[in-house]
Amino acid sequence: MYEKIFEWLATIILIIGVAFTAVNIYPLNVYFSLLGNLMWLILGVLWKKNSLIVIQLVIVTIYIAGSIYNFTI
Repeated sequence: MYEKIFEWLATIILIIGVAFTAVNIYPLNVYFSLLGNLMWLILGVLWKKNSLIVIQLVIVTIYIAGSIYNFTI
């Protein structure tokens, strides 16, 4: 039950992040997208879905690296 709620919450947060990107609400778009993808990474680990783990790990790593780069300049 909680897993299903977590899944839908992650989806909603990710959609908000994408919508913020579409209308250029920066940096909230990065924060929401990072959080949503991090939540999907957690779900991938719980479900033992390697393809989901790989794509979310790559996306989360890119968001974190980009955030560090952009916020330290």
